[in-house]
Amino acid sequence: MTASKARKGRSSGRHSKTKNLLWATVFFVLGVIGVLLPIVPQIPFFIMSLLFLSLAFPSVRRAVRRWLHRHPKAAHTYKKWKDRRRKKRQRQIRRRKKIVLPETPPL
Repeated sequence: MTASKARKGRSSGRHSKTKNLLWATVFFVLGVIGVLLPIVPQIPFFIMSLLFLSLAFPSVRRAVRRWLHRHPKAAHTYKKWKDRRRKKRQRQIRRRKKIVLPETPPL
């Protein structure tokens, strides 16, 4: 691996962490607004903030995993959500492969 590829991989991770922190901050602010205004829900925004923080920091990720281990119902719902997301992503990849590599007709 060349130095430029290694540098590129590191910087994209930094940008990803920055994006996750930005989204965590946005959702946290929306959650605080939800606390102040009774019309706006706050719990979903705080949960989204926590999930984006867990993508940015391994310590938060470990705390979320511990919490999920202690609360099996929430862990089951979270696992179903992740599985659905994974299956959707796999379908999209298969669809793209079919578009890029169309089957050739038999001769």
